[in-house]
Amino acid sequence: MSDQHEIIDDYTERVGRHLMGPARDKAKAELGAHLSDAAEAGELDHALSRLGPPRQAAATFSDLRSAPPAPIGARLAAVVIDNIPLVGVTLALLTTGISRIAELGNGFALAFPPFVYAKIGDGCVSVGPPVLCDVGVYDYAGLLYTLGVPLALLWSIVGLGVVEAWTGATPGKRLLKLCVVTEAGLRIHPASGIVRRLSVVLGPAAWLDWLPFVWGDRRRVLDLLTGTKVVRAAR
Repeated sequence: MSDQHEIIDDYTERVGRHLMGPARDKAKAELGAHLSDAAEAGELDHALSRLGPPRQAAATFSDLRSAPPAPIGARLAAVVIDNIPLVGVTLALLTTGISRIAELGNGFALAFPPFVYAKIGDGCVSVGPPVLCDVGVYDYAGLLYTLGVPLALLWSIVGLGVVEAWTGATPGKRLLKLCVVTEAGLRIHPASGIVRRLSVVLGPAAWLDWLPFVWGDRRRVLDLLTGTKVVRAAR
């Protein structure tokens, strides 16, 4: 019987990993009781077979499967909070650019999110337009582009993506009482958390990712591609 208890504990634990909040505790309690009864009746194997893999079983307990996507206002507010490092870098670039105009009278390039730009020897590489090289961004904002922008982007893509997968919500989403789940209402995979944030490397073109909101779809392009959605967190 002890072996069966280990099987039950392992199964319920793996089911719980796919769920968040109250649904996780509810699933583990109900599954534990159901499987214990099945074990006493000698039908544990049959019960496990009927439930299927842990992820499939978890989907039956998800209370977020039918939850509608969150409104754009709450999502945009969460985006600003989550990307404070990127906002800070952009404001620093703005300040540096204004100083450049005051001192030299030359123009400067600014975008949010900022374009990825790097100077290599006598040349430069930019995800954005060649004008970034023409205005000499590296000359007046060298460290901001070679260190500040990459670090801010690393947080915005990898950091937030992993946090989102582990906890179901980034700091901004937690404050706005939002969370990210799969279409089945389950916890997302870390790879999905990272991929759904890759648009930020496109600089201001990243806003094209939000085009579906124009015709009423509350999911971004990368939400659709990764099979995820942002919803109100379950209480």
